[in-house]
Amino acid sequence: MDPRTLLELMLADLDSAPELYRPTDFWRTGLEKVVADLRERGFAEFRRHPSATFFYAPQYAPVSRPAAALSRAFGLAGGPGTLLRERIDQVPVARAHHATVTALDPADRPPSLAGFSESAAGAPAEQLVFDGRRFSRSSLNYLRGLVMLKRAVPDLDVSTVLEIGGGFGTLGEILLSGNPGLRYIDVDIPPVAAVATHYLREALGPEKVLDYAATREREKIVIDELEQPATVLCSWQLPRLTGTVDLFANFISFQEMEPDVVANYASLVTDLGARWLLLRNSPTGKPGVREPMLRHRYLEMFDRFELVDSDAGLYGQDSEGTVSEVMVLARRS
Repeated sequence: MDPRTLLELMLADLDSAPELYRPTDFWRTGLEKVVADLRERGFAEFRRHPSATFFYAPQYAPVSRPAAALSRAFGLAGGPGTLLRERIDQVPVARAHHATVTALDPADRPPSLAGFSESAAGAPAEQLVFDGRRFSRSSLNYLRGLVMLKRAVPDLDVSTVLEIGGGFGTLGEILLSGNPGLRYIDVDIPPVAAVATHYLREALGPEKVLDYAATREREKIVIDELEQPATVLCSWQLPRLTGTVDLFANFISFQEMEPDVVANYASLVTDLGARWLLLRNSPTGKPGVREPMLRHRYLEMFDRFELVDSDAGLYGQDSEGTVSEVMVLARRS
């Protein structure tokens, strides 16, 4: 199904979805802006849409117009001007993130990360090249989280990964690019679920992605019977998912939900047998929510898991001036 038709199908079904699976306060305004951009501009260059760079396709470069203009002006000067432009655009931060992944990845342990190069699908406004491979703020955040996970769990053995709120599909692209046999399931609200479906099809190939239209009428969605390596579901389908997953990941999107919504998702994830959790959260919570999701809430809601490792520096720094905490949890024996 083409992405525009898929988007409209998801949005129509969203109207009858239970409240716990609908956009919360933070995303209600975002949804309107993202949908408007997709309807007006299409999907081919979605990573350049203003709504995308603000809500789900982060960049290192400043989004403020004066800073961006200043950056371009210095870039034309060459020499010291280029260095200053890189400083404004936070290229040194990105380079440090890439160096962390390169230096600390235990490359002999799965999942394989070493050969990853990000797709140019979606026409990203910002994509950095290090060692001949492409990266973005999104992919370097995920790669650092995965490196931390691999170091914290030396015997990590993952065949099925579930993510809630996967943005435009970066984690799925990373995992499925270099790990044959691995299965990735992304659960999200529309319109982002439609964007992720489009991106993963462009990045991995259309034959590798199962879309919402193929599963929307299934009363049970059996994990071991999913036909493609990547599956994108809408949020209200999660209770229909049956089977087991090895790893559950959530990067920031729980911060954009109210605690009762997260508690419901946490219960469903726990019931799916996840053995490990990889979580990224802001220590101070996210503006625009009624009750912030702070660290203690994660630990309370995932009470059948124990904290293995956490970091808000090497793996947790995001862009300059912003810090996230990355946590690895393991199911209690």
